[in-house]
Amino acid sequence: MKVNVFVAHDDGKTPRELLVLPYGPLGGIPEHLQHLEWRNLATTLTDDKLLSRYGTKIDADIRQQGYSLVPQAD
Repeated sequence: MKVNVFVAHDDGKTPRELLVLPYGPLGGIPEHLQHLEWRNLATTLTDDKLLSRYGTKIDADIRQQGYSLVPQAD
C-alpha cells in the first residue's frame, strides 16, 4: 500500500512515533493528533525498509481507522 509518513516535532517528553496515512486526498491527520506539529518524512510503500517491521499492522490500522501510529526506528 502506498502511504505518506509523518514525524512529529520532538518535544523531548514522549517517544517519537510515525504517523502513517494512506496516500492521496483521503489521508488526513486525525483530529486528536492535529495539535502536534507533523512534518512529512516520506511517501513510500508499507513494505519499505522504513516500515516493513510494521507493514501488516499499518495495513490493518489504515483499513480500520484511516491511519496508523508506529514507533520511529532508532
